[in-house]
Amino acid sequence: MKPSTIIIFPGWGMEKAAFHPIIKSLSTICNVLYTDWRGVKELSDFRERAIQLLTSTQGTVYLMGWSLGSLVTLELASLYPNKIEGLILIGGTSRFTNDVHNTFGWEQRIVERMKKQLQRNKEKTLTAFYNAMFAKSEKEEEFHHQFVEVAQRDYQGDSTHSLLTGLDYLLQKDVRMQLNQIQTPCLLIHGRDDQICLPESSSFIAERIGGKVQLCILEKAGHIPFFTKPQQCTQLIEEFLEKELIYD
Repeated sequence: MKPSTIIIFPGWGMEKAAFHPIIKSLSTICNVLYTDWRGVKELSDFRERAIQLLTSTQGTVYLMGWSLGSLVTLELASLYPNKIEGLILIGGTSRFTNDVHNTFGWEQRIVERMKKQLQRNKEKTLTAFYNAMFAKSEKEEEFHHQFVEVAQRDYQGDSTHSLLTGLDYLLQKDVRMQLNQIQTPCLLIHGRDDQICLPESSSFIAERIGGKVQLCILEKAGHIPFFTKPQQCTQLIEEFLEKELIYD
């Protein structure tokens, strides 16, 4: 195998600890780098922070974007087609909120309401969001409680302003028009019961992206399948790297 690096771009309000169930396994086959969105001050910070890490990384690079991070990943794929060997999108979307051409995103008023709730009670708003990431079957196995424990123990936390900026990014960012320009091979992993980004969001990307694409819908999984089904996700990622990229 070629020496390679996966750069992980997380979702809104998320930190590296969320990926611990898969990082150890992935680290045995490639280097794993991670950035987070803590302390962002304006919308351009998401792109600039990601570009800085990408352009400073030598060798073969793959990008992994989860949720909000998938928007960043897709934008970078359109900007740096020769730098990126492959894309892995988990719970991905090319447009988070609804419009006339996207009926499976969030209503903008829901995100605006979440912004108000965040300013009133940040911890309560984050906890409610954490719970929404898990499917009913996953909650029956107590995964949501396990995640809250991880967040309370290992997360450094973020400012209200930074989190609000992240919600504004989700309200405004739209990479749908760039999809057909992206020729980079792409693996899409999505939970069937994801209520944050509906599976149709990944189907939309799969139908319109320009390069080779593999869409994997995981049954009885919500918005964070790498936490609840780490072995399955790791296997899909490893097989994707081997089949589509490393032995190309």
